[in-house]
Amino acid sequence: MKKIIVFSFFNILGYIFLYMPHFIRLNLAKMIAFLLNKLDNRRKFDLIANLNFAYNNSLTKQEIDDILKANYLNLVYNTISFFMLAVSSKQHILDMVEMVNPQIVEELLNKGERIIFVTAHFGNWEYATPAFSCYFNRKITAVARMTQYPIINEYIIKVRSKFDINIVDKKGAALPLIRALKKGGVVGIVTDQNTAQSEGELVDFFGKKVRHTPIASMLSLKFGAKIIQSTTYYCDNYKKIKIIFKPPLEQSDDIHKLTQIQSNILEDIIREDPKEWLWFHKKFKNQYEEIYKR
Repeated sequence: MKKIIVFSFFNILGYIFLYMPHFIRLNLAKMIAFLLNKLDNRRKFDLIANLNFAYNNSLTKQEIDDILKANYLNLVYNTISFFMLAVSSKQHILDMVEMVNPQIVEELLNKGERIIFVTAHFGNWEYATPAFSCYFNRKITAVARMTQYPIINEYIIKVRSKFDINIVDKKGAALPLIRALKKGGVVGIVTDQNTAQSEGELVDFFGKKVRHTPIASMLSLKFGAKIIQSTTYYCDNYKKIKIIFKPPLEQSDDIHKLTQIQSNILEDIIREDPKEWLWFHKKFKNQYEEIYKR
């Protein structure tokens, strides 16, 4: 009974957001983001610590404030988008999304190539996976981090599993990803977060040492899969979402080198538009934990 009530409430929210006029939905998101900016000191502290550390204290107060406001707005609008996804149709997804360089993906799919999409918490990352499956009409296995609340996890899997998507928990994700690639499938991995000492490859990022997950590199070497960086941007005042596909990474038999290339690409993307990346994560924690101490 509790699950039915919770799921029904979330779905009602989804319908309200979906059919709400865009200018009202956006202004509501801006209002919530403004309140979070004023009240959420913990995330604000981490974001400022990340920016000052990454840019060596070279950003102005105005630049930091602009990035901070954009981060909160993206976080709120992504949450609204998640509820909308639960009740959206395939056509709604297609109407929301503009693909850039889709021929890169189409050519690989037509050749029967295995594909590993690596992406980041950039723009509206919630739409990245359903946009792929709806646009290319192909199943994708994607990794998601679960919460500490089972009922919320069940809803997350339910929503993210729509449109022929297989969602696997980050813990123990290796085997499902291997099975998908063995069958010639497509997998999606978010690779921009800090990882544990035992799980991450030490790479350069903004001139600092960070841990970057090597899972995409390892799977690529094992199964000959092509690694493609995809990035999801907000555009048209949050009315549209643009997904850009980069050409496949050059094949390499060196896990560290392949992982470093992914880190370099991520850094380049962030430097081009730092407002769109979610700076709240403690990306530098593994090697520089002291920057997050108040």
